[in-house]
Amino acid sequence: MAGGCAKAVAKAKSWNGLKEGAPVDKAIISPWNKKMHMHAKSKSTPWCEIFVSSCFIQTSCIKGAYYKGAGCTQALNFYKKHKRFKKRGVKPSVGWQVMYNFKDKSTSKSTHTGLVISVSGKYMTVQEGNKNNKCARRRIAWSSSSIVGFGLPKYK
Repeated sequence: MAGGCAKAVAKAKSWNGLKEGAPVDKAIISPWNKKMHMHAKSKSTPWCEIFVSSCFIQTSCIKGAYYKGAGCTQALNFYKKHKRFKKRGVKPSVGWQVMYNFKDKSTSKSTHTGLVISVSGKYMTVQEGNKNNKCARRRIAWSSSSIVGFGLPKYK
């Protein structure tokens, strides 16, 4: 794992266990708010995409344009538009952004997201924000039908 990817993954891991409210607002959402000129709070804003965006913002690890918003489907569309998207079933790499759809399995929208922090065999571990109202990890088969696909950030 090289450079920017290592920084983003380390930042994501460092937030594991932070609970919604003041801990998340201070560490993750406030820096994102400052960059985006927003006023989000974890208890009133879905923040899983903010988690990933804030990782990238705080580590300055991305080269060129990247999605900095708060919408999972918008992030999915950003990766597709920039031809940096891989469909479900492709073995991911550490540092890729996983896009889920836990509601209806549609591949045109995403309802949740996280950052791949390890891959072993047919499984990956994903660090997520807003998983049961905290930063937590998920171990899941990378071919799961809940996965829409993967965004490939352009790391420095």
